[in-house]
Amino acid sequence: MSTNKQLLQDNEHRLLGLMLFGLLAATLLGDNDTIAKSFLVAHFGFFLLWQPVIKPQSSFSAKQVVVLLLAIFAFIYWFNPWLNAFWTLLLLTLLTGHIFARGLARAAYGLAVIVLFLELILITTPELFDLVAISSSLKTIFNTALLLTPLILLFIPSRGSTSKQVDFIRGFLIVLLVIFLCMSSVLISLTAKQAYVESLAISIIMLSLFLLLTSFLWTPRAGFKGIAQLLENYLLNIGGPFEQWFTHISSLESNTSLSSANFLSASLRHLMQQHWICGIEWQTEHDKGLEGEKSSNQVMTTDKKLKLVIHTYTPVGPSLAFHSKLQLSVLTFYYRAKLQEQQIIKQAHMQAIYETGSKLTHDVKNILQSTKTMSQIINDDDAEMQEIIDVLKRQMPILNQRLNTTLEKLRLPKNRAATVPPTTGSLLQWWNKLQLRYTDRHINFSSTISKDSEIPLDIFTTVIENLLDNARSKRIREPQLKISVLLSDKNGRLQLSVSDTGSAITPDIYPLLFKEVVSSQDGFGIGLYQSHELANNYGFKLNVSENTDGNVCFALT
Repeated sequence: MSTNKQLLQDNEHRLLGLMLFGLLAATLLGDNDTIAKSFLVAHFGFFLLWQPVIKPQSSFSAKQVVVLLLAIFAFIYWFNPWLNAFWTLLLLTLLTGHIFARGLARAAYGLAVIVLFLELILITTPELFDLVAISSSLKTIFNTALLLTPLILLFIPSRGSTSKQVDFIRGFLIVLLVIFLCMSSVLISLTAKQAYVESLAISIIMLSLFLLLTSFLWTPRAGFKGIAQLLENYLLNIGGPFEQWFTHISSLESNTSLSSANFLSASLRHLMQQHWICGIEWQTEHDKGLEGEKSSNQVMTTDKKLKLVIHTYTPVGPSLAFHSKLQLSVLTFYYRAKLQEQQIIKQAHMQAIYETGSKLTHDVKNILQSTKTMSQIINDDDAEMQEIIDVLKRQMPILNQRLNTTLEKLRLPKNRAATVPPTTGSLLQWWNKLQLRYTDRHINFSSTISKDSEIPLDIFTTVIENLLDNARSKRIREPQLKISVLLSDKNGRLQLSVSDTGSAITPDIYPLLFKEVVSSQDGFGIGLYQSHELANNYGFKLNVSENTDGNVCFALT
């Protein structure tokens, strides 16, 4: 296969010359139908060997071969000047796409283009409209010279490194100019009753002036942007003004109060204003959604942090697809910048939390809450003196112990306070004291533990008080809420759980719970985050075991 490919490359110009010779022979020697068709068969044979569209190593299926042969034989059978003109224009598109090569290849393809151009403009076009381009005395000489000219290509060597890429757009534009030249020449000749050659000269002058004016306006001058710049702006803004899009999302990103989710939503709503977009689908690490409607026409970009899919009303061409991917890439870049900005803010926030001693502040808050409860009992006129004394006897030693522990943490240097070992004690004693502290708080305590063990009292106390404080705050908003505390031994592992019958944690807070400090009306903030971190530091795990309406449960395992 590689040998055959190299053989075709080494004889590229010879194949091109023989292909053109076959087409010209079929056109100029068309008096004999059999001879013309024979030359056409040879022409298409050389064309299939030369053609630059399909790679030589590609293989055809049986169906493709049958369709190709039928098309070729139909063309040969019904061959006429109109089909000849159409096929010549297609060949000009391929050849002019090669004409800007270098060296001998450029000369070879330039000669081939000249031959086809002269055949189309001086032989085929006049024949179509019964016009005379060349006098009868010169016609034989011209036809003979034109027929033999492609044979010059047999002596032009071919470089094996010649590029097979064809610039179809450039070739198509040149063919449009050739069509304009032919049609204008015929129109002037028929309407002005002039000779075809004179009409052709007038058309060439008109076309030359047009190209001269276009080249003059192509580059910027005298305050005019230039056609080239206008064309580039059109291709860049084919899906909408890119500058406006860039300015819009950069202004959104500079708004530090805007979260990444809101930034993405606002950007997508702005992008949805484009008339060619019917929907945008997005997916992040924590969420996904759809703006508008889906369609079968899509443009997609994927990133680790963000996946975006644009749905369009009509199929997307290469230019619009490139423009769409560019817009989505800019959006993804700014979205990642917004995430990094939020991460930096969170880290600064957490550093401030640790540096200001917020852990100890939370302990002091719980102590003050216990003090407030005792003050309410003392000020209760209906309470008996003996009941007040009993409460004080139970609570004051515990309160004194917690104050001493907090003071010890305050006295220690910051680097040692984080590693101070927790105070341990009896699980059952701690459980009984916990129930006494929350007597008449409408909290249901239950336990399946019968065997005592040593537990870190500070950790259990901090976690349970924070969970109960959050649950009681939630009950203020939902008066019918019931709170339950269960101490159990699941599969040999100690578990303390606090559950309530209220509403579930909202979807916007639940994914962030324990990962960062969040704010809500139910108190899922810094205390819960610190309880989770404290539990992790000493080998415990605090998580949400249930989160449904009517059953929200936090468990310390």
